[in-house]
Amino acid sequence: MKLREVLGEQPSIFLNYSNEKPNTLECHSGGWHNEPNVTWSNQDGYSLPSLFNIFYKDDSGGFSIKSYLSPKPDSSIYSCLVRPDVSSLQDVKSYLYVLNLERTSIDFSSKADGWTVAFGVLLAVILLAAAAFIVKWKKMNDLERTYEPKAASHLQKEIEWRLIHSSAADVILDQETAHSGLLLFDNGKRMRRGKLKDLPENAERFDFWSCAVGKEGFTSGSHYWVVDVTENRSWRLGAVKGSAKRQGNFTMAPQLGYWVLVWNNDHLKALSVQETNLSRRLKLSSVGIYLDYEGRLLSFYNADVGTHVYTFSNMEFTSGEKVFPLFLTLDMEKDLILRAQ
Repeated sequence: MKLREVLGEQPSIFLNYSNEKPNTLECHSGGWHNEPNVTWSNQDGYSLPSLFNIFYKDDSGGFSIKSYLSPKPDSSIYSCLVRPDVSSLQDVKSYLYVLNLERTSIDFSSKADGWTVAFGVLLAVILLAAAAFIVKWKKMNDLERTYEPKAASHLQKEIEWRLIHSSAADVILDQETAHSGLLLFDNGKRMRRGKLKDLPENAERFDFWSCAVGKEGFTSGSHYWVVDVTENRSWRLGAVKGSAKRQGNFTMAPQLGYWVLVWNNDHLKALSVQETNLSRRLKLSSVGIYLDYEGRLLSFYNADVGTHVYTFSNMEFTSGEKVFPLFLTLDMEKDLILRAQ
């Protein structure tokens, strides 16, 4: 196997903020032949447990990874090491030097002032060199050492759920493109099936399926919204790409740019390439929908208890193309309600 077929891109590390305070470190690397391994370390060479890792196929057909870490106030230098699943090959590593976790950071991928970056790099190299002489790199996973497997799994799910909630989006239904038989009210936060109305012609309006989309489409980032479906007898929820067909009778399928979860006749299913039937015992009262645009993932959750229901992966759309939240209802008595986060 050739080296270039195995090694991926140099990892990039970013410091994410929430409420103007550091929240998580994110390490991203793409173009790997197989799913790579990732290891976080601090300036003393100690391995640090990832919050969680996400693997997905990128546009070139290779594997990409996003790994997340919670920074510690007693550490200032972090390294993200990504290695192929071939022990004889060279590792690929990147460093991030954090000046002050409560105030600022240097992101080497950004256009920071040259002297500031040079100083940060020099200081990071000096500290790393000193640490290398004092402490041996320890090959251990703190999470596995500290927690029993079940407890570690529970902790990871809890952290992941909190990160999903931090991506809450304010979705408003679009009256201009909604099917003429839909009633939209409450400032675009509720919808119900009603009688057909005479509306101006619009090539982007649904004319067969009783659908509405969000006013704003997403072109990057992660976004989470929740829909209250209590006692609604027939609904479809998910996402649709901007270039997808909207008029006429067609099958809502991933190959047409639709990623949809369906509830009808007390039956839940995902409209995957080959329809996926889900548990008949699973009756949802609220559905959480999470879009990871760069990861090309759309996941559905039981929003009341935080359990995963289904995920569409490898979503196919052009980079930069808008992806819209999608809603459908055939129930003339019970609303679909966009719930505040």
